[in-house]
Amino acid sequence: MTALESRLRDAGIACRVEVRERLAILVPEGAGPTRDERLRAIQLARAEGFSHVCVELEPRGAAFPGD
Repeated sequence: MTALESRLRDAGIACRVEVRERLAILVPEGAGPTRDERLRAIQLARAEGFSHVCVELEPRGAAFPGD
């Protein structure tokens, strides 16, 4: 579990985090995050040193083959 994933869970945002250099890919567990949760996730990701955040909308169709 990454530090960002721990911080997100502490904030009530249940998701798995995949890291690609300074990109944080959030894979939600269940329903996707609300607008407020997405904004909070961006703040937390910036605090952890990430420059970009994306939310996987359809985990079965991952953008990175093999993920």
